Amino acid sequence: MTTIADERPPVPAPPPSDRLRRRARAATRLLQRAAWATMLVGTVTTACAPWGSTPWYAGWIGAAGAAALAALASPVRPALGESPRSGSVSALFHGAMLALMLCTFAGCFAFSLSGWFHERDLDRHATLRVSATVTGCHSSGDTSTECTFLWTADGHEYRAAEGADVQWPDGHRVDVRIDPVHPQRAPVTDGSYWPLWIAVVAGGLGTPFSLGVWWVLEESANY
Repeated sequence: MTTIADERPPVPAPPPSDRLRRRARAATRLLQRAAWATMLVGTVTTACAPWGSTPWYAGWIGAAGAAALAALASPVRPALGESPRSGSVSALFHGAMLALMLCTFAGCFAFSLSGWFHERDLDRHATLRVSATVTGCHSSGDTSTECTFLWTADGHEYRAAEGADVQWPDGHRVDVRIDPVHPQRAPVTDGSYWPLWIAVVAGGLGTPFSLGVWWVLEESANY
């Protein structure tokens, strides 16, 4: 006895080329996710590592390389779809914009947080207060001012440039704090660190937001 189901024609198997393309698309998707995860690991490494240390630089290099790999994978996945889009240039543009946004927020978070740790470490060791002479100030922006300070410790004269909240005139005397163990290091001028915290908050909120946007687009049918 023949049923209706028995009379249905068999579903043809997809050609080998389609199966290979699907596997390549899945592999590219996995590679892209792994690259973004690696970038986040590099960002956290930089944020928590001592300023200028080997792990600090390794975090930057690893994060940058992983982000570049993830961005380059963006135009590959649509081209490997069942109906490859002619708009691979558009996919490349979208991937580049998302990568730029994500890297900007993540880099802002890592740089500002590691900078805050660095400044806090300087504050903790700068226990000796001395009087320094300002020998020159220049401003590189509306809120960024760097001054050169000249001070004496244990009979030796030291000079270093450091950020300042005020653009003092040459010859101005100001109290600074230095590390008594390393008096040659740049002095601490008791400035506020609220710009660093603004950057930390902006990067900390913008990074997951950028990842969410990428995830939504990545899960859509055409991305």
